[in-house]
Amino acid sequence: MAGKLGLAGRKLLTALLAIIFPPRKELEYSWTDNPPARVLLVRHDDRIGNLVLMKPLLEGVRQIWPDAETGVLIGPKFAQIYQEEPEIDRLWIVQKKRILRNPFLLLRLIRELRRFKYDIAIDCSHMHSFSLTGAMLTKLSGAPVRVAYDRGRADDFCNLLVDPLYAEHHESEVLLNLLRPFTVELPDASMELHLSPEENDWAEKMRAEFGVGSKGVMLGIHVGGRGAKKWPIERYITLIERILELYKLQITVICGPGEVEEARHVRQELVERVRVIEDFELRQMMSFIAHCDFFISPDTGPMHLAVAFGVPTAALFLEDTFKRYGPLGSGNRIVRVTADSGEDEALAAFAELVAIMYRDEAG
Repeated sequence: MAGKLGLAGRKLLTALLAIIFPPRKELEYSWTDNPPARVLLVRHDDRIGNLVLMKPLLEGVRQIWPDAETGVLIGPKFAQIYQEEPEIDRLWIVQKKRILRNPFLLLRLIRELRRFKYDIAIDCSHMHSFSLTGAMLTKLSGAPVRVAYDRGRADDFCNLLVDPLYAEHHESEVLLNLLRPFTVELPDASMELHLSPEENDWAEKMRAEFGVGSKGVMLGIHVGGRGAKKWPIERYITLIERILELYKLQITVICGPGEVEEARHVRQELVERVRVIEDFELRQMMSFIAHCDFFISPDTGPMHLAVAFGVPTAALFLEDTFKRYGPLGSGNRIVRVTADSGEDEALAAFAELVAIMYRDEAG
């Protein structure tokens, strides 16, 4: 009952705001006759992986309209992911919790958005799951051309609908496909992320402090994951012990705020054989992952970050979602594991990554 009331309240709010802030007349702008001066991408959820997977779409926008000013409207939690990306000219932060406490902040955000007069706004919510918040913000941006996948009530908010992809595609390809109405051939866009020179220097110093330097080998392992994505910590302990038996390298285990018990377990079982880091800030974690030589992780944000930085990655999947979210590229491996097994498969995948790297270095 409470959920239905909340949905009805959001619909009413959307209708009221649409009256206060009607969209610009669509005849004012025609993307078929003129390239857009400004493009807005709307993605309000707070997930590292979703923001990383949106990078090809950002790059695609810049390739199609190189002179357009690009804005991205996202939540505040992981907005720093985009702070060094050259395709983004302006970040708009949606403070949802603050807006709930003070609705006038939403009015201020809408006024500022509309002052920029975006020509095209793209709702980048999930392809098969209609997001009322994403659709509402896309419409209230005032852009005369509003793009979304054709699902749910999208046609109430957007006027250029894209047919969903019914075959199985990678999520980055699904997002890039939102540009289909504007081009005959989709751009060949990458998922590459960037660091500042200072961040690169910081990560190199961190490697040196760990005794790795430029000639050693650093393996990063993320032991996180939520719900069904989570591989038991005992499996990681066994995998790490077997890797240390076979390879001379430095292993650093990365834990997030909700993985205190996992960090304690690793320290207890492996004593001083590995390093455990729990207090990375977001950009520090990104910098450190980018300077690992290899990475092992379940289907989590750090896994997507490692792939975006070109780090050879073994991605552990407990669910059949690897075609949609698994790492792309021949330099990575997808490993199917279960709660009770998978160490052999993960070790074999890591061995393949090592063999590929040193074979390539040998020419």
